[in-house]
Amino acid sequence: MKLSDWPSLRLVIPFIAGIFISDTIENTPFQVPVWCALTVIAILITLMIITGDRKPRVSGFFLSLSFLFAGIASFRNRMEQVKVEWPAGYAIYHGTLTSYPVERERTYRLDVSLRDSLYHGRNIYLYVPKDSSVQHLEPGMIIVFDGMVNKPSSEGAGFDYESYLLSHGISGTLRVQAKDWHFLPSDGTEGIRVRAVLFRRSIIRKYQEWGLKDNALAVASAVSLGEKRALSDGLREIYSTSGVSHVLAVSGLHVGIMCWFLYLIFPSFLFRKREWMRELLVIGIMWVYAFVIGFPVSMTRALIMFSIIAVCRSASRESSALNSLGISALLMLAANPSALFDMSFQLSFSAVLFIVILTPPLVESYKPANPLVRYVWRVSALSLSAQIGTAPLIMYHFSGFSTYVLLANLFVVPAMFVIVALSMSLWIIGWIPLLRGVAVSVLTWMVNLLTAFLTRVAALPYSNIELSIRNGWNVLIIYAVVIFVFLWLKEGRTHRIVQALAGIAVASILGVLQNFVV
Repeated sequence: MKLSDWPSLRLVIPFIAGIFISDTIENTPFQVPVWCALTVIAILITLMIITGDRKPRVSGFFLSLSFLFAGIASFRNRMEQVKVEWPAGYAIYHGTLTSYPVERERTYRLDVSLRDSLYHGRNIYLYVPKDSSVQHLEPGMIIVFDGMVNKPSSEGAGFDYESYLLSHGISGTLRVQAKDWHFLPSDGTEGIRVRAVLFRRSIIRKYQEWGLKDNALAVASAVSLGEKRALSDGLREIYSTSGVSHVLAVSGLHVGIMCWFLYLIFPSFLFRKREWMRELLVIGIMWVYAFVIGFPVSMTRALIMFSIIAVCRSASRESSALNSLGISALLMLAANPSALFDMSFQLSFSAVLFIVILTPPLVESYKPANPLVRYVWRVSALSLSAQIGTAPLIMYHFSGFSTYVLLANLFVVPAMFVIVALSMSLWIIGWIPLLRGVAVSVLTWMVNLLTAFLTRVAALPYSNIELSIRNGWNVLIIYAVVIFVFLWLKEGRTHRIVQALAGIAVASILGVLQNFVV
């Protein structure tokens, strides 16, 4: 098993390392030479260990090095775009509201894109008091306010709130009083992204007109449009405690279902020998859909992978899931390098990476003849692979772990397939009263059944265990151990165990050095 079998990984790994180096430069300027040297050495050692090549080719080395510096430059350029030196005193600002207000405990959060010439295009979070005027706000409206904008900060947040804001392109925050802000009607220059937000809300209103309400409306809006604001805190807690909150995000499951629908609508015989036109049409529709729902990380990743596979299929070429995953990561990080530090990006890619690596050998290790047992084993193998891939990150970000996730997924996967399919089919059959009534009834029943099942799972003893990983180095250690142990089981070479121990030692040394950095 060599890294050279997957060329995209040889590019994305140095690119990611460059982003880490650039982030280090931003946060520890006095130790830059030391950390850069250690990182470059670690990358070279890692490449030699994984590839088994003690003398890497010069061309490959310089290619990896170029992507390392590309990662450094791209992250630095991104930070220059996001970070702003705000005025020390009060100032008047004009901005466009880019989404619907988000309700907090004591305030509403407004996502505002500034229109002022000096700060044009910068995004900030504006917190306003709860009053009746907020109820009239619509995306595209002009917000006028005055105050002193603050840089993103983690002070008092309990986690790295600064990195979270910067990775989402937020340049500042401001809390104002009722007298310090007001809104004006839209002037028609809100842009196509705001129009997409308005379109999503119009679909949700149609769902309401067609009879969806409460949990059914909230879940249908989440899985078909990526709109999670209607989800109650109680419903979020049930899905989170059960370990299946990921099904509420628009992801690869949705891509698969939509592609299945589109292939039925555009059968191959209509295109005869021009199969590439069919693939191009399906890909184009899927990318329009992704744009409308705001390019969620999990779906963007899945759609890039699907596009690569579709192109290879049209060209009668073989495709590699791992190569497609690497290209997806590279393209998304090139567009937004700070996404690497976003929790959604980390969980999405780690889950798919381990599904691609671990699921096939797990499925092949046991082949039951009974169809029901075979289904249970395949779902369990896929779920177990995803959990192995995401468990360290979940414990790092959430300080907890769901124990009954394998049990929950046996029912959640087929149920969510039906829910997603019905939610999307409403866009087509919603205009036919009879079919619409049947679809809404079945969808409501299925959501309520799934909610009742997950409520019981969440209520089981020890459904969620508190396990915390506080240091990022520990996350890397766990992943190193898992990968090298997997290679040992697959190849049967004992030196993989030695490499796992060496990886633990290197990560431990770097962790100790980090503790001594002043």
